[in-house]
This record gives sequence, C-alpha cells and structure tokens, in this order.
Amino acid sequence: MSDMDAIVTGQDASDATTTEVMVRLAGIAKTFHGKDGRAVAALAGIDLDIPRGGITAIVGPSGAGKSSLLRAVNLLERPDAGTVIVGGRDLTGLDEEALRRARQSIGMIFQHFNLLANRTVAGNVALSLELSGWPAAKIGPRVAELLDLVGLTDKATQYPAALSGGQKQRVGIARALAPNPQLLLCDEATSALDPETTRQILALIRQINRELGLTVLLITHEMAVVREVADQVVVLEAGRIIEQGPVAQVFAHPAHPTTRRFLLGETGTELPAALAARLSPAPIADGATLIRLHAVGALAASPLLSDLGAAGIGARLVAGRVQPLGEQPFAGLIAALTGDAGTIDTAIHQLRARGAEIEVLGHVATDAVTAG
Repeated sequence: MSDMDAIVTGQDASDATTTEVMVRLAGIAKTFHGKDGRAVAALAGIDLDIPRGGITAIVGPSGAGKSSLLRAVNLLERPDAGTVIVGGRDLTGLDEEALRRARQSIGMIFQHFNLLANRTVAGNVALSLELSGWPAAKIGPRVAELLDLVGLTDKATQYPAALSGGQKQRVGIARALAPNPQLLLCDEATSALDPETTRQILALIRQINRELGLTVLLITHEMAVVREVADQVVVLEAGRIIEQGPVAQVFAHPAHPTTRRFLLGETGTELPAALAARLSPAPIADGATLIRLHAVGALAASPLLSDLGAAGIGARLVAGRVQPLGEQPFAGLIAALTGDAGTIDTAIHQLRARGAEIEVLGHVATDAVTAG
C-alpha cells in the first residue's frame, strides 16, 4: 500500500477498476427566474450515471448548465425535480442534518479557491475537520498528511495572500480531501491558472484519483482539460446532455455538431479561413480534396500520410497535430489529397474501416493549399 493509500482510510484503490455507479442523477430539473420574471431552464431532465473510481468531465458552452449540475450533486442547489443518489444514498430525501453529514463524503474545490484570508494554510485545511467534530488530537496529524500529499508542507504557517494561484488550489484540494470523501467535485478548478500550473494541478488530481480510487466529477469549458485528465466526458447544451461516453470515443467520433465545434480548436483541425473561403463542394479539375481526420491509439501513431502516399495518393498536411489523449496518442489532421478520385475514395473507406473518423470538407485548387 502506498503512502497515499493510507491517507484515505478504508478505501481500496482497486475500486477504480469497477463499473459501480458512484453518482446517479435521475430526472434532474432546475429553473431560475430572471429579474424580468422570465423562467430559464438551467437543467432540463438530466439522467446521468457517474462511475465509481473514474474522472468524469462535464463540458459545454457558457450557460449550458454545468455549474448547476455540479452543485446539484451535493445539493448546494436543490433541483426542482429529480433524484440525486451518491454512494447508494438518496440525498434528495434527507433532512438538513442528515444532508450535512452526508456531505462529509463529498469534497469540493472551487475556481477561485475560497480560502479564508485570516487562517493559515494549515488552518484552512483543518477547518472542515473542526466543523465535522474531529478530535483535536487527530486534526494536526491529518493536516500534516494532506499538506505533504499536495506538496505544501513548508507553507503550513503561511497565509493565502503569500501563495501563488497554484499553491492556493493545492490548499483547496487538501481541504476537500480532509474528511476522507468518496467523491471530489471540481468547479472549473484550473480556469484561473496559467497553462503550466494547470498541468500540475491536473496531474495531482489524476494522481489522487488513481492512487486513492477517488471518484472525480469536474466541470470545464476547455476540451484540453478533458483530454488531459478525464476518462468519461458529458457534453451539455441548454441544460440537456447532447453527448456522452469515453473520452477517446467522443474525441475520435464526435456525434453532435456542438461537440465537433468544441473539438476543432483543441485538435488543431479548424480549417484556415483563407482556405475555407475557396472551398468548393464539387471536385475541381487537377484540384485537391480536403479531409478532416481524427484517430486514436495505434492508428493515430501510424504514418497516415505516408500510407496514403504509398497508395498512389498525394497527401499534404494542412493543419493539425498528434497529441496525448490520456495514455494513448490522438491525431487530429486536415490533409489535402490529390490523385485519382476513385483511389482517394477507396483510401478513405479503408481508413474508416480501421477506425478513423473522416469528414470530406470539400475541394480546392491545388495552388490554394498551404502547408499547416
């Protein structure tokens, strides 16, 4: 057992490999009323299972209902309708005292840290333990364990004003883990951080998830965060789930137009504007066919353009890149293909049969194509 395993008493890291449901949302609805009296449906009948031991990301545009959904899980916002079950227990049926106790099994970290300025780092971490009635003799050692876990042992006596944004978020993570939760909720936990600090915090969240078997539910508006850390992704739009599934599946085969739009910038497969303006739906004599290709795993790591060249097709990279998707490679490419139309069609069919997602974008004159 690792040192981190010992920090969460009685929680087996092997839980991460099970498919047991940690959170079940059934028929969750929430409506808000604006100053003008108009009703806005933040959540419109959400049904969702969150598997135990994994990291599930909720992504969507502003106003999609992401924060309302996250806050419904611990009933910081009570839904107007529906059932919230966490760890097999129906939270929506509890009175306030029972709900307060149940919330001790749900940790939460926030976008803007929410630390108390008049408490030290150690004092901020200790607060939830004090409120939970932990014996004073146990609080100090527990706080020390957690500060060691998040790499802040030397900051224990400092105040939040002396910390960087990343250090403040590490305090927030330690505080959220203090009462040994089963579930960690992350409310845009990295959106206030610079890219390098974001990567460090995401790596810490993934480490905690893997070594403790802790279930993580996070919301974000950045597909880069999803790609970096999540196992499952749920896409929200206008209070409804429009797509969900394993991250690799959703990245490689996005089914909904909103998901595809979210992925374009992250995968590097947004068609350059100058090229898009010259795109024709009909083939052009001696022109090029533009395709957008997404692939995951071994296919993404293969020499895709070279393979096309070996088949007698001219293949030129216009845009895109290969990047990590969890622990496997993910390719997002736009390529210009030249050659016999029948040969190009056959090659596209063969790549799709191997698991690639390919969209034929249209046709351009060859002199319009520039290297990506």
